[in-house]
Amino acid sequence: MSIQTTVGPRMSCPAVNYHRLVRAAGIATSRPRPTWTIATIALIVVAGAWNGASAQLCVPTPDFRDCPDVICPNPNDQCVKRCVLHFPDSGDTIVTECECRFPESCQAQIVGGAANRCLVPDDGSGTVQLPPAGCHYRNPYGDTMDIIDGLPPNSTIASEFDLSSFVCTPMINVCSFPTFVGDCTDPGGSLGGEKSCTNASLMLNMNGTGALAGYMRVINLPVGIEIHTAPRMPGDPVQSFDTDMFRMFGQITLDPDFDLLRVVGGTDFGLPSPGHTTLALLPGGNWAVDSFFDITYRIDFIGAPGGPLAGLSGSTTGAVRYHTGQSATCVGPCPPGMRCRTIRNVNPDGSIEICCECEPIPCEPLPDFSSCDNQVICPNDGERCIARCMRHFPSTGQVLVTDCDCRSPLACHVEAAPGLKSPCTEPDDGTGTVHLPPENCNYNSPTGDTMDIIDGLPAGTTIECDPTHTNFACNPTSFACSFAQPPTCYQPGGSLGGEQSCSDSQLILNMNGTGTLFGYNRFIALPMAIEVHTAPRIPGNSIQSFDTDMFRMQGQIIGDPDFDLLRITGGTNFGMPSPGHTTLTQLPTGDWAVDSFFDITYRIDFVGAPGGPLAGRSGSTTGTIRLATGTGPVCVGDCPPGMICRQRRTVNPDGSIEICCDCVQPCACLGDMNSDGKVNGLDIECFVGCYTSGTPGLGCAVSPDICYCADMNGDSAFSAVDITLFVTKLLTDPDTLCP
Repeated sequence: MSIQTTVGPRMSCPAVNYHRLVRAAGIATSRPRPTWTIATIALIVVAGAWNGASAQLCVPTPDFRDCPDVICPNPNDQCVKRCVLHFPDSGDTIVTECECRFPESCQAQIVGGAANRCLVPDDGSGTVQLPPAGCHYRNPYGDTMDIIDGLPPNSTIASEFDLSSFVCTPMINVCSFPTFVGDCTDPGGSLGGEKSCTNASLMLNMNGTGALAGYMRVINLPVGIEIHTAPRMPGDPVQSFDTDMFRMFGQITLDPDFDLLRVVGGTDFGLPSPGHTTLALLPGGNWAVDSFFDITYRIDFIGAPGGPLAGLSGSTTGAVRYHTGQSATCVGPCPPGMRCRTIRNVNPDGSIEICCECEPIPCEPLPDFSSCDNQVICPNDGERCIARCMRHFPSTGQVLVTDCDCRSPLACHVEAAPGLKSPCTEPDDGTGTVHLPPENCNYNSPTGDTMDIIDGLPAGTTIECDPTHTNFACNPTSFACSFAQPPTCYQPGGSLGGEQSCSDSQLILNMNGTGTLFGYNRFIALPMAIEVHTAPRIPGNSIQSFDTDMFRMQGQIIGDPDFDLLRITGGTNFGMPSPGHTTLTQLPTGDWAVDSFFDITYRIDFVGAPGGPLAGRSGSTTGTIRLATGTGPVCVGDCPPGMICRQRRTVNPDGSIEICCDCVQPCACLGDMNSDGKVNGLDIECFVGCYTSGTPGLGCAVSPDICYCADMNGDSAFSAVDITLFVTKLLTDPDTLCP
């Protein structure tokens, strides 16, 4: 296979950019059917595109409608369309450049004939709202929406489709925001521009195959759709912006053939459906609309008794392009590690040039944000395109990949937490918030790490304890508390200035021996008393994000068959720093999704019981482990010597939490933002920049990782606590020199 691309040397196949030649020859590109001229031919000769021996050129045909059938330098290649030019005002599309490429490789394809032309009047604001009233979204390639699952083997129901009849009505069921008569749009949405919602009709022209050959139905399925758009500039004669089919839902019941026929699509339903729209203002004041969505859909059906589908049911997921207007697209494969890219250029006269090129696949998330693209060929051996950042939605447990990087699979990166068992949901406590610890949830290690007994055991031997911290209960007599408990077990104050709470709990340890204790296994439920301190929050806010601290944690058993004593102690007040952070996100039910963690420094003391496997042994092991509840991603992997795998945690306005993982130089002195060995007024401007935007600004050291030095309490998040600690160090530390 020989595929010509712009990467590396170009092939010797004669090719001419006809868009440039036509303009240079004085041919008006707004004409629907440009013709050859002597000037054009002269330009071709000057450009060196003339093959005197064969008189064959890989250039558009004289009517600019196609590429000619010529003999290419490589006999396996074919002269195909590389670029086309579309004129929305006339609806015409011409070929502007051809190139010798493998016949099935990346090339331009004209789509959306005159029947799919979409012309819409201005809405009075210098633009057009989506979906465009009066237009139809169809598939430009004849692809269908298929029912496969639940049918007999080798049988399908393939449906040609037509989405149209867009109507704005009040209280559309599918919408994420309220709609009113004549008002079905709101600013905002997932792309930051606008969101719109309408009722519509999805006409399905259904045809059976296999055992259902001969089955035919036309069904007009009522659907509701919500579309989100990126910002645009109303009044501009050409407006080109990204779009997203955020929600699409419709169903019928009690049909002669279907007890249920349901079509679901849209990014918000976990079925990514991105798109793009170009609006071109026509001389008469109307807009030519070229718009598409790559819809991921799911069709659920239950056959009706007595019908051709009786006793059958299933759920089929697929993907198909919905398109309205006339334009072109790029189709065809590229060599491994490359993709067929559409290069879209909107010209000042409103014409749109589309060129198609094979380019290296960038290391970035897939369109559905489920993972990084595994087709990427990374520059270094042993590297893969893996996740650097993930965005977590505590209210649903959904995790999206937002940034990728070529790294070794063993290097520092982010993963969805494998050790967390389930989301944590708590009812409101009556004051517009949730008090910690959350009574109905468990804290586990998100990375599967263990609390280990090492000291006092034979060399090369450990007891690894997989912990689950659970069964939190208010007990006014709890011995761990540093304050006199009222009946509620919590009160204002504490080391973080918000609230302090005290609870009894259980730390369930799944203990497994290694080395000379290989095969040792015990489950022990250790009774624990804990005291948690939290920073201030605003009860009633739908998103509450605040620092926390495991202030005290202690529990023990004595007289056990294996242990005369087993004690676990942790917490900042016991000299073992255990900072954390919690984000509460209110759900539509009024309950709260809780995403919470503590980085606990612990000490395990043990004395083996006579006659047991640990008889005569005792020791005291100190370690650190993260215990978390929720489903948030975590940083895993190694870094080069002298660097650490550091997490950066950002809480977004919608309650989602972005976790990014990078290898960074450890901060030698927290607060020293210009790396001069002092914490003083020269560090303030940089600290503020890191705190407000996460980006190094004026006054910062050269290192791009310097913002980690603004994380004064080391909890991987910027919060008011960091400001307090920074200001305190500036004002009260008599020695500004770093230790």
